[in-house]
Amino acid sequence: MVNSGRLSVPSFLTGSVLNTPDADLFEGNMVPGAPMDDAPVQVDGQDAWLLDQVGKGFQLMLFVNAPPTPEVLAQLASCSSASQCANAPVPVTPLIVTPHALDVPGITVIVDAQGLMAKRYDAQPGTTYLLRPDQHVAARWRTLDAAKLQTALARAIGAHIGTA
Repeated sequence: MVNSGRLSVPSFLTGSVLNTPDADLFEGNMVPGAPMDDAPVQVDGQDAWLLDQVGKGFQLMLFVNAPPTPEVLAQLASCSSASQCANAPVPVTPLIVTPHALDVPGITVIVDAQGLMAKRYDAQPGTTYLLRPDQHVAARWRTLDAAKLQTALARAIGAHIGTA
């Protein structure tokens, strides 16, 4: 018998031109181009796994310890509307990651009760990850910035390729 699940591992795409290089200091393996690490989480009070929550288009993962401020919610709303990148609408779905349950209407909240996500992603409140549909990290920052997100999203879809 062969366990075919162990015959391949995800590729690290760290040299890809589609990644946005880090501008902030981070520890760990979740560099732009890295395949996402899985972790046990809770969603809607049910035990789940992180990787089952991502991979449905581009997603923005924001780590918080308290309910997001109205300003942060406004940035998340602007990110989640279909952005015009390279003349094509590219929606980004926001995800909130928190150590305890929060009620954030209209946004999926992922509870990192064991703190494994925060550890693996070197996250602190405000840490933000742009995730690609193939469950690789496209970019990451220590604070949410909609302008930086739009630039990284355009890069992730290859809008800069073939230009000067």
